[in-house]
Amino acid sequence: MIIVTGAAGFIGYNIAKRLNLMGIEDLILIDDKKKYPNPKNLNNLRFKEYRHFLNLENLNNISCIFHQGACSDTMEYDKKFMMDTNFEYSKKIFSVAIKNSAKFIYASSASVYGLNKNSEEVEENESPLNVYAESKLLFDKYIMNQNYPAVGLRYFNVYGRGEENKGKMASMAYKMNNEYLKDKKISLFKGTDGYNDGEQMRDFIYIDDVVSINIFFMEKSFHDIYNVGTGKAETFNTIAENIFKFYSDQHRNFNYIDMPSYLVPKYQNFTQANINKLLKAGYNYEFFGIGEGIEAYLNDLKTSSA
Repeated sequence: MIIVTGAAGFIGYNIAKRLNLMGIEDLILIDDKKKYPNPKNLNNLRFKEYRHFLNLENLNNISCIFHQGACSDTMEYDKKFMMDTNFEYSKKIFSVAIKNSAKFIYASSASVYGLNKNSEEVEENESPLNVYAESKLLFDKYIMNQNYPAVGLRYFNVYGRGEENKGKMASMAYKMNNEYLKDKKISLFKGTDGYNDGEQMRDFIYIDDVVSINIFFMEKSFHDIYNVGTGKAETFNTIAENIFKFYSDQHRNFNYIDMPSYLVPKYQNFTQANINKLLKAGYNYEFFGIGEGIEAYLNDLKTSSA
């Protein structure tokens, strides 16, 4: 039996879907049933049980846990709530893994690096800027102090099908596409800190690659933290260009807006995953290129809205 937390959400749902494609249906899907009592996306999955995240009773014969559930709102300032949700609850899920001698693979975050452009997975690069990042780093440290095989995955900028209910935390690709469909323009920040308009850079990774990395670690027995990105930063302008290209729009209406003053000192102008450790672990699948990923994503969105 395999547990997937955050199953009604973005990455959790896609992991469960991949497991189904692999012929695995002995799944216990966990999420907030008060918030998501009957998630439509789960209608597409085959599983044994969907239960509320606080119900951790009688979880037996578990071989692996994919812990993807969390509060991912970087603008949430209630520290107690964030720590209860992302740290204390994660410890409870981890205890289920220990009880069952199950593999434990969980979602960490690249936000633990803050403004540091060096993302090698070492302590001197860790500098969280918000409570969300603090909660993720605290659990990373907790896990690394345990004598138990567990893997933390520091996700960079994940985009792809299934993120439609993430609201303000959805990817820039999703937000840009929505704005284009509504107004036939794409708004990006003007340049700051030496970067030209729209030339701020992120490591955007397609959801299928993120799922593949999770599955890779399900089949291994490691105890470490790994960055999950492509190792190649792309500009926001590049994302927009690929959206315009998808719709064969020759006008390419870029709308550059001022960055809010409060955001300037803490804005990440550049993120890029150092994936040397991931590659050394043996992961050697080719990543989706940004053009390929955006095209696949927009085709999915087009199909789902038809």
